[in-house]
Amino acid sequence: MILALDIGGANTKLLLFDEAREEVVRNEIHYFPFWKRKDEFRSFLRSIAPRAERVAVTLTAELSDVFQSKQEGVAYVTSVVKELFPEARFLSVEKKLVEEPESLTELAGANYVASVYYLERFFGEGMLLDIGSTTCDVIPFRRGEVLYKKTDLERLLAGQLVYTGYLRTPLNTIAEKVPFRGYFIRPASEYFAITADLYLILGELEEYSCDTPDGGEKSRIAALRRVARLLCADLNEAGEAELLEMCRYLAERHASIIAEALRRVSDSYGLSIAYLAGVGKALGKRAALQTGLAWVDLAEVTPAYDNLPCLGLAYMVLDDARG
Repeated sequence: MILALDIGGANTKLLLFDEAREEVVRNEIHYFPFWKRKDEFRSFLRSIAPRAERVAVTLTAELSDVFQSKQEGVAYVTSVVKELFPEARFLSVEKKLVEEPESLTELAGANYVASVYYLERFFGEGMLLDIGSTTCDVIPFRRGEVLYKKTDLERLLAGQLVYTGYLRTPLNTIAEKVPFRGYFIRPASEYFAITADLYLILGELEEYSCDTPDGGEKSRIAALRRVARLLCADLNEAGEAELLEMCRYLAERHASIIAEALRRVSDSYGLSIAYLAGVGKALGKRAALQTGLAWVDLAEVTPAYDNLPCLGLAYMVLDDARG
């Protein structure tokens, strides 16, 4: 068995892969907010991760502001992993699995590289559009070439990383102004409502797996109350029907932010097809439709469409073992 782990600042993803049958045995996403529970990470990881003959790990948790630098974050996470899994290998941005990296920073934010490995292996070329709870990857790939930028900063500059997600993004970052009662008004710049509230209200959310901004319920009415606060209003002041119209606008605006990055990457590398992955693939479809590009829903290809980095890690280990 191969155990693959993708350790993020908000979620830790796990995949157990039967290498003999090339089959996913377990595919799990666990909400673990590093900024709140860093000191519990060792016991948390021990509680969720099974033993396996081979272990591969990638991480993005180093960006959590509980760490003073990426290097500190990488050092902490890798030390805990090595304590529990001495045989573990870590993914570098050079698309290699290493036991001891030359530089800790080469392990930072490398999870997308495993997704690219999987897509190159099975599809040759195209664009990865992977929308998670917090961020969106728009990664060009072509077998035999390295098209992706490597650091988070480089990827932001190239449009290959868009810091917006399906669950945890504050709604006031999606649009500078929102339509309401015939006006466009600036929403409150407070942490009142997030994209999980938006897609819950619109009936598109399968699981509200993160914390709510107010620590309250994860019901549609509670979400509407949180969205109303963006207008400095109570739900009865704003009205459900009018809030619903505002939410539809925000959903289209959210998709357009991602569509802009998708067009940019498509034009830069001459690519015309996107492969949709992640918990936010419904948002990915909306963005792809705005661009007019062809797209493939990876949910129709693999049950691990929401955990593509771990699936890519598993195939990297498998191919390495087979030589």
